[in-house]
Formats: sequence, structure tokens, C-alpha cells
Amino acid sequence: MFIGRHEAVVDPKGRVHLPSKIRDALTNSFEPPLILTISDRCLQGHPAKQWLEKYENLEESEYTPEKGDLLRAITENAVECPIKNGRILMPSWLRNYAGIEREVVIVGRIKKIEIWSAERHAQISAEYVPEKLSKRLRELGF
Repeated sequence: MFIGRHEAVVDPKGRVHLPSKIRDALTNSFEPPLILTISDRCLQGHPAKQWLEKYENLEESEYTPEKGDLLRAITENAVECPIKNGRILMPSWLRNYAGIEREVVIVGRIKKIEIWSAERHAQISAEYVPEKLSKRLRELGF
């Protein structure tokens, strides 16, 4: 299970150290490698087996041209990221998509992680309205 917020730095080659809690969860509970792909405003990292299951579930539904485009976007914007020396390499085209330069925030989302540009993450976090967030969390039972 991936949880928490972790700050990290991307080196000049595009590598980022995964926090030990993320690495441990990936190696103890899931099977590497990590599949890194695009998301709304960040990058998502999924354990390979889970990513494949999600893809296959989508692929099994009825075919439409829109679904074909979606499946293509999913696969062409994904890359296997083996963990080497505790780091993963984020290709430049994925970093550009997410606006990632040097500082990142890695967020655990239970079965996946998100890798955010620190600046973009700060902007999103600044939009949280504590009262609205608290109310919604109570409605959901948290």
C-alpha cells in the first residue's frame, strides 16, 4: 500500500530516488517494475501487474473508435521504470508533460503513486478549502 507525501529531487539525467516506504511497498506487496504514465496534471506510477489488469479490463469492453484512441494513449504514454539503486528514470517527454523540472512531490494513492511537479502540487494544495474538505471527508466516513 502506498501512502503519504514525500519530497524528492530529480537529477540532471531525469532520475528520482523513490522514498524507502514507496520502494518497500513496491517490492514487498507488488511486483516491479513500476509503470509510469500520464495523468491529469501529474505522472502516475502503477505496479506492472495492476496496470496490465486495468488495461485488459478496459480492452475487454465493447470497441469504439474513442476507446481505441484511449487505449492507444494509455500505451504510448507509458514506460516501464525498473528501480535501480533506489531510483527510477523518468523520460524527458513524461517530465515535460507533468511540468517536472527539479523538485517533485510523490504522493501515495494506496495502489498507485503520483509524481507531481512541486510547484504544481503546491498550487493544487493551496486550493484546498479546509472547511469544505473536512465536510466532504465526514460525508465519506473519514
